Amino acid sequence: MKKVLALLVAAMLLLSTGAALAQEKEPVTIRFYNYALSEAAKADWWKDIVASFEEKNPWVTVESVTVDYNSMIQTFTNDLGSGMSVDLILGEVSWIPALVDGEFIQQPKDVIDPAFYAGYYDYVLDQMTYGGGVYAVPHYYTNSVVFINKDLVEAAGMKADAFPTTLDDLKAWIETLNAFYQGSGKVSTIFGLTTAEVPATGSNINAIFTAFGGQLLTDDGKLADLKAEPNATAMAEMLDFYKYLIGNGYTQENLKLKDYRAAFGAGNVVAYVDSSWGYAQIGEVDANAANFTVTAPLPTAMGTYGQGNSLVESHCFLIGDGLSDEQKEAVSLFIQYCTNTENLQGYLNNIGLAFIAHEGMADCQISPILAGAAQGVSHVQRQTQIGPMVSVQKQLATLVLDYTVNGASLEDAVNSYITEAEYFIDQ
Repeated sequence: MKKVLALLVAAMLLLSTGAALAQEKEPVTIRFYNYALSEAAKADWWKDIVASFEEKNPWVTVESVTVDYNSMIQTFTNDLGSGMSVDLILGEVSWIPALVDGEFIQQPKDVIDPAFYAGYYDYVLDQMTYGGGVYAVPHYYTNSVVFINKDLVEAAGMKADAFPTTLDDLKAWIETLNAFYQGSGKVSTIFGLTTAEVPATGSNINAIFTAFGGQLLTDDGKLADLKAEPNATAMAEMLDFYKYLIGNGYTQENLKLKDYRAAFGAGNVVAYVDSSWGYAQIGEVDANAANFTVTAPLPTAMGTYGQGNSLVESHCFLIGDGLSDEQKEAVSLFIQYCTNTENLQGYLNNIGLAFIAHEGMADCQISPILAGAAQGVSHVQRQTQIGPMVSVQKQLATLVLDYTVNGASLEDAVNSYITEAEYFIDQ
């Protein structure tokens, strides 16, 4: 009994000491810019994460700032210009160069607990390198994913788990499905690729160019020679594939990824290429979308030089410059809290499907929907980050539309793109 009482007293002393230490911490606020809070599919998860983190760390207040995705960059840029603090951002890899050049963000290695930081996978961190330093940490990541409506495929007498591995076989697959659904009034798109002139489209087209064996930028951040091999053939074959899809009505011109997500959720699209987290908006349209959604990687033989490679895409944390030591500690704890199996597994399985980026989550179960696309993870390829990346990629949509819709020759369309892209790069 004496031993039990002694243990109880010791436990009470530890609890009181811990409470005292918590009380000794000065209250701190971190302003967190998070566009996901403006998206219905993701908002509740983020609200719950912030609330539970604050409950466990009562000395920290996470002040969330949100607007829609397309307005987020302008919002925090304006706030920074007016002297407001931007302490943490949930952002995109393509945002890194401009924020580094403006001295608005700092390297996570100087903020995050070293033992935790060491657990990030190098091949994902590598994509977040700019000017010799890593300026973001991934929350999760994806390769390029083909979303497939297995019900539509199987209704046509085909197997959804036998997605083509060559470009020729993919065309035959598309044509067979088109012959089955033509005139049905149900299916609007057999194989969707986005061509709308917005940043997300540019990133998507760049991934397709990579799949055909092309490389848009050199390692030192210049526009690659698009008229030399393998780029010349990769570009020609990619553009011809887009013309084949649009010209035959297998895909729609000027649709954004969000348009395809909605149409896929409504059962009007057989397959389309997206980031894995596009499923969040698919699920908004049909809560039972998991019952008909499967995935596949891009074909491993895309044209003459293509090996089915794709680019790493990641929703990542960018850490504001000029944080106090107390804010650094709070940011480090918050990022760790958001990046563990207990908190993130449900999100990765049911909301924003993606792959883990930290070895500490090695036991995290990934959504069965992504099982078919998982082999594509071994085909991700690094791309150099540059300041005008968004503009250089966005211009790819203009290139595709010039060639496929506007009647420009291959030479004229490519020359026009080179002129525009180099203009942005040389600014």
